[in-house]
Amino acid sequence: MKSQQMDYFDQFYDSARHNDTFDDRTTLLLHLASAMALGCEP
Repeated sequence: MKSQQMDYFDQFYDSARHNDTFDDRTTLLLHLASAMALGCEP
């Protein structure tokens, strides 16, 4: 069962991933920051 916090993270990640506002560089930085916030290392 997913936690509410993980649901919020998924919503944020999906909105950052599928957007028309940010350029490619900013989108990549958001992905890296999201992964690092969860404890992953690039």
